[in-house]
Amino acid sequence: MDGKERKAARRRERDMRPRRSRPGRLRRLRSAVASVPQNFFLFLALLVVPRLSRAGELRVARAFGWLSSRRLWRYRRRAETNADLALGAGLPEAARREIARRSFDHTALVATDYFWFRRGGPARFEEFCEVGDDTARRWLDGRGPAFFVTAHLGNWELASRLVASRGRRIWSVFKPFGSGAVSRRMQAFREACGQGVIPRDGAMRGVLRALRAGDCVGMVLDQHTDARDGGVYLDFFGLPAGFSSVVGAVAHKLRIPVYVCAMARDEARDRYVFHALREFTAEETAATAPDDITRGIVASLEAMVRRWPEQWLWSYRRWKRWQPGDDPARFPDYAREDPLAPPFRPDAGRIPSANSPPAVSTASVSPSR
Repeated sequence: MDGKERKAARRRERDMRPRRSRPGRLRRLRSAVASVPQNFFLFLALLVVPRLSRAGELRVARAFGWLSSRRLWRYRRRAETNADLALGAGLPEAARREIARRSFDHTALVATDYFWFRRGGPARFEEFCEVGDDTARRWLDGRGPAFFVTAHLGNWELASRLVASRGRRIWSVFKPFGSGAVSRRMQAFREACGQGVIPRDGAMRGVLRALRAGDCVGMVLDQHTDARDGGVYLDFFGLPAGFSSVVGAVAHKLRIPVYVCAMARDEARDRYVFHALREFTAEETAATAPDDITRGIVASLEAMVRRWPEQWLWSYRRWKRWQPGDDPARFPDYAREDPLAPPFRPDAGRIPSANSPPAVSTASVSPSR
């Protein structure tokens, strides 16, 4: 056994150990230290951003995006790596770099929008958010339990708020972010907008409770999920990636519809538009295997990213793991093996399609000036 094999064996052994949390005292100390700058910027943003004009907020977001793309060099490199991996066959390098850079601008706008839409009430929200077509309107005006599934693309927070504004009770799984003050503010804002919040720990019980009560559940499904946490590996831009199987399994069991949607920004008009991308009716989810439902959702997510590439969160570690037996050289440098995943089989996670993948939209991707 050579050095690389020994390192791989130690890594597999480490990944299979039970997860341990840090000692309580150390964790509290680290949280307290990290919360000081976070709370300061939270207070500053709450004080300043909601009072800006829309033009002023856009200028702040562009400055913040420009600064983060240059100072957060690790995230910038990861975004470029992911864009090369996903879009390398269809776009020149300069276009891929521009997509990765502009994703920082858009992420900054999503962050400032969180504060800006806290002021102005429904009038401000209705001025800058609209429904794309009759299918989307039918989804929003419907009744009964349903899954609304999207990705970290456009403004996913406003998508849930739009559903709630149309009179549908919607719940979303909440993972604490940043300091306690930041998490509490985000949770309070969601609840003030008519959204229910389900803690991530024990989320399955909360999801089932909400759906059986006739409510909707919003899911952002483009985050990585390990096999030991119920993830399944499916083809995503030509590489296997771990996705949560919760939506497919629950929709099949309860026979409820699944709506794949996107709250994408129309940059020319400065409007967020709710788009209906794919629908799985209650009859379809009842008759379709859970893994096939998940495959269909993943195919829609990929098409979503290809349509609005600069609005996706490219800096996320999307291809975080590979399956045993797969070639590590195909994956980004941040990826590690998932020792509990089933062995890799070519075409096992492929999504059958008679057509080639849709081309990446470059209509709104041009070098910035």
